[in-house]
Amino acid sequence: MNSDPKKPLFQAARAKKETGGKDSEGLNPRQKQAAEAPDRPLLIVAGAGTGKTRTLVSRLRHLIRKGVPPERILALTFTNKAAREMEDRLSDVLRSRYKGPYLGTFHSLGARILRAECAAFGRNRKFVIFDDSDSLQVMKKLLKAQKTKPEEGASWFLGRISAIKNSILARDDLAAGSPSERLVPKLEAEYEQALRDNNAFDFDDLIQKPVALWSTRPEKLAKYRKMFSHILVDEYQDLNNKQYEFVRFLSGESRRISVVGDDQQTIYSWRGSNFEIFLNFETDWPEASVVVLDQNYRSSGNIIQAAAAVIRNNRKQKPKELWTENPEGEPVRLREFGDEDEEAAQVAEDLRRNLADDPRSANAVLYRVNAQSRAIEQALIERGVPYRVFGGLKFYERREIRDVVAGLRFALNPQDEVSRSRLARTFNRAKFSEFAEASRNPPDASPVALIHMFLRVFDYMTYLVKNFPNAAERRENVAELIHFAGQFRELPELLERIALLQATDELKRGEESSRPVELMTIHLAKGLEFDRVYLLGAVEGILPHARSMESEAEVEEERRLMYVAMTRARRELMLSFYDLPSRFLSEIPSELLRFESAKDGETEFSDGEERYITLD
Repeated sequence: MNSDPKKPLFQAARAKKETGGKDSEGLNPRQKQAAEAPDRPLLIVAGAGTGKTRTLVSRLRHLIRKGVPPERILALTFTNKAAREMEDRLSDVLRSRYKGPYLGTFHSLGARILRAECAAFGRNRKFVIFDDSDSLQVMKKLLKAQKTKPEEGASWFLGRISAIKNSILARDDLAAGSPSERLVPKLEAEYEQALRDNNAFDFDDLIQKPVALWSTRPEKLAKYRKMFSHILVDEYQDLNNKQYEFVRFLSGESRRISVVGDDQQTIYSWRGSNFEIFLNFETDWPEASVVVLDQNYRSSGNIIQAAAAVIRNNRKQKPKELWTENPEGEPVRLREFGDEDEEAAQVAEDLRRNLADDPRSANAVLYRVNAQSRAIEQALIERGVPYRVFGGLKFYERREIRDVVAGLRFALNPQDEVSRSRLARTFNRAKFSEFAEASRNPPDASPVALIHMFLRVFDYMTYLVKNFPNAAERRENVAELIHFAGQFRELPELLERIALLQATDELKRGEESSRPVELMTIHLAKGLEFDRVYLLGAVEGILPHARSMESEAEVEEERRLMYVAMTRARRELMLSFYDLPSRFLSEIPSELLRFESAKDGETEFSDGEERYITLD
């Protein structure tokens, strides 16, 4: 902690810097210590931008040069991209060897194991792996066959079964629940039989089934323990309970396990990641060595200080103080706007100027939820700024938006066969007829009223919940469309604006003379870095999100999201808000900020709530 509040945090952090530069392989002293640690459990706590991958690859290289047969090394990652990167960096020591280490994801290893052991689960080696849509179709058929129709849809039941398979939810916890919850074990058994009948496994089975095999067949466990003498795990903070069991089984008595991760970047608890697994590593392996990587090579000094000041407010973590030898750089810019459209317009204008001056620079716009992309996409299109939605669809390409827009188009023009076909294909005949009748002479023909009529007639929000695991996100997208529609009095105006935005976007493709701006949620940004980062909507209710404010643990994860967003920036970081600013903004020391308000011209940031209370 910084005991003197007047002393700059950056200086306090730099005081911890170890002497000594990099070795011949480009490793700093801490990285070298981790790479060459003894053959016993090793925890590498790698702060943001501290060379995590370089260190893990160096440990792999060290083990091979020390004489460990490469084929007896297992390195587990969460993405194929991470595995490929490790393989590329190891090419120098693997070039002359017949076999290399197993570098792959948990699920790819699980699939390989099941190819060999599928008979134990009533499948043959020609089995297929069902994706989410395959599983959804199976569950819909099972639900149709039930004598009593449950309130929840197929997606809900699949979510419960997945939680059971991943040891997140216990079957016993369902016994005293709702009728749907009590139905879960029965449907789980029927779903498993359906998978068996189809000679298929689902994605969760790739981890759950090997663990089940090893827990009942010790000779099978011995086989795989003998196969791998050393285990390395990347992003250890993201493990869920079943992946943890998988690793514990394989590591066995050898205890030659090395893991790397950063508890301050744990942001996936919503999909089952168990934060405690990382924190409890030294309890699981009392003889463990722990090496903390704290020198950041990515960001400027001011960015590192600001991010460190935010994350320091989390109580549950392994404390570390990042430092850097990079220049202090520009202050973090904090800007206040009147609303999200004004925010998007100014950010898009900034990006237009940035790319005019430096066409190949890497620029990213980050946001907490996908629905926030609507305003910034629109602003970028209007200014001719090329952009890409990373890992997702553009706003008007999302299924729920296309459904609602099809309803609006049909209400305006019943001769629109494309929209008619989409609605008739998606909803039953009775509902479609009701909507067609209601849209002929609606009591209120405003765009917002027509959207609400569409939602009511088709019971669309329930439809989303029953059919999609990410229903909450899709509902947020619909809410954003309603917000945008509220700017128009007449339906033709709204539909024309949407059509022109899409057409303009299409025309700009292929004409890009500069690097596209990357748009993405903070969750997708983890592991990436950019010259400039704009974080939109640092607002109470968005970041932290309204659904994640019920406990201290939830707020701490939201703060970790803020930290991840901030540490993606190399040179410049811009944070912006409207309405009530996020509580996390007040945690950044004022000397690190340059504040600008488009609302009232203020140059000093204050998060006092009275400033944001307006009287009608």
